[in-house]
Amino acid sequence: MEELGSSVLKYHDVIKEILYVAAVLIVVWYFYLRAGSSYSMMSRLWGLVIGENGFKNNELSELMQEREDIDKFNFIFNVKATNMEQIKRLQKRVKKQNLDMKLISRSKGHFYINTCKLKVPKQKQIFGTLLLSAALFFCTLPILQVAIRPAAMFEFNDSSTWFWINNQYAEKYIPPIPIISSFFEYWRFDNDTCISKTFSLEKLSAVTKLTNKEIEAICEVFKDGKTPYVIEKAIKGQNIAYFLCLFPLIFSLIYFRSVIYMLYTYDLRYALLKKKGKIKSRLNIKYVGS
Repeated sequence: MEELGSSVLKYHDVIKEILYVAAVLIVVWYFYLRAGSSYSMMSRLWGLVIGENGFKNNELSELMQEREDIDKFNFIFNVKATNMEQIKRLQKRVKKQNLDMKLISRSKGHFYINTCKLKVPKQKQIFGTLLLSAALFFCTLPILQVAIRPAAMFEFNDSSTWFWINNQYAEKYIPPIPIISSFFEYWRFDNDTCISKTFSLEKLSAVTKLTNKEIEAICEVFKDGKTPYVIEKAIKGQNIAYFLCLFPLIFSLIYFRSVIYMLYTYDLRYALLKKKGKIKSRLNIKYVGS
């Protein structure tokens, strides 16, 4: 009998350390993408290691301060400015057309600050990104199921049937994915099934696809009432799935957020066209009376 968590448990500590390092790298990568450069981070790192942040030369200090201001502006307003001239040009346009800065921030990747122009994504691109986000999310569900389930996932060598088991029940493993789960036949039995007067190994074997010896071994687990060490070890090994499901879930949220950004570009386009007079308000309100 092979358990899913046994191989993971052998390298539990190593995998955990790798995942922690990967999580830190993802955070650093996010800050880099959001700010547009790593100058500010490198400056903080230099100050942390060497103990001195600034430059003694005034011109270099002003240059570094300007670079940090640009990075901070990019991070807060979610744009990709490379110099102060672009930021000033954007400020003038926002004031001139009375635009909502939130719409520009939410249209990240589609509003080009160097030209102050908007590129509206096609509906195919939005749908494809949404489909990718959903695929990653549904891939996360089986991994998360392994982590939160208070039972070990096993497979017998003879029957090659995957199932959940603890000291209370045995249950067919079914992936928690819509449509796919409908192709699996659900079954579950416990100690009451094993001690029932109408209990039949042949009938239960026909339903579960387990061999008679495998069913007898499972019933022995129920009779003892205590969780065997091999099952406890497997459940402990499966806890690493919490970390494994973290990364596809994060990327699923990132892609879903990209879809939201794409949809916001339509709001920004509407606002820009309205300011240019190409779109008139549908509501013509007339006030009557004094």
